[in-house]
Amino acid sequence: AIFIPHSIPHFTSLPSCSEKATMAAGAEQMVSYIGGGAVAVGMCLHGLSLLRGNANVNTMASLLGGCVCLVFSLLALSKGSNLFVWHPIFMSTGAIYFTVAAIDTVKRRNAAADVKDRKSMVQLHWFLMDAAAVCMGVGIWAIYTKKQQPLAKHFTTIHSWVGLGALAMFSLNLIGGASTALGPVLQGRGLKLLWKDTLHRYGGGIAFTLCVAAVLSGLYNRVVVLPDGWGGKLDLPENWTEYGGTWSYKAFGDQLTVFAFMAACALVYVLAIFPVSKRLKSHGE
Repeated sequence: AIFIPHSIPHFTSLPSCSEKATMAAGAEQMVSYIGGGAVAVGMCLHGLSLLRGNANVNTMASLLGGCVCLVFSLLALSKGSNLFVWHPIFMSTGAIYFTVAAIDTVKRRNAAADVKDRKSMVQLHWFLMDAAAVCMGVGIWAIYTKKQQPLAKHFTTIHSWVGLGALAMFSLNLIGGASTALGPVLQGRGLKLLWKDTLHRYGGGIAFTLCVAAVLSGLYNRVVVLPDGWGGKLDLPENWTEYGGTWSYKAFGDQLTVFAFMAACALVYVLAIFPVSKRLKSHGE
């Protein structure tokens, strides 16, 4: 006997190609608007930072980082705008520009003779880190939405692992700094802006290093280590050290341009971590 059901269950149909294109276009618009707003605010904050204190080698790093990200973004968008393109644009802007500007700002506070100036520099450092966090968050949103795959199919490359570690360290350090500054407010006292914490400083250094490493690995190559997604077998390809296979080579047309951007990012990193002189005068804090 053959069982014939009286009714066939209704299953929700998958989105059509046109519906997927419409959703991607809407997501791209949101990504570009939110990320663009964060970039505009971050550039204004950086401008205010440059008006305070004397410039040094770290300041040159922030200016170079801004120029590198500007050229990178213009070249990327010249090939056409799509949801994926905003991922490297906003991730590099957050890591190579605003994070470096924030590092420069907090370092230059040490040379300020006035306590109010030092507090102002710390606030700018904080806000620049927030701008970097928004940019990188939007960059993650862009690539996650672009793939339109289950969670188990995400974070399967070395680049994504480094980036995930960078975002985790960045977020923890940002939360730690905010809690230290806002802690006294919850106790009925004023905002604490002038403080030193070795853990925060070294944690920030690790986060920045991982951010730059994620940018470099994303430019250099694409190494999938979980081809079947999470739950599958870990597999490191034999050619994992070879360059190529990423969007950057297709977008910029040749290996030399990609390597030039990598070298520029590495130079920004070196200049950003370069030690600077301590504060000129010490006042009661």
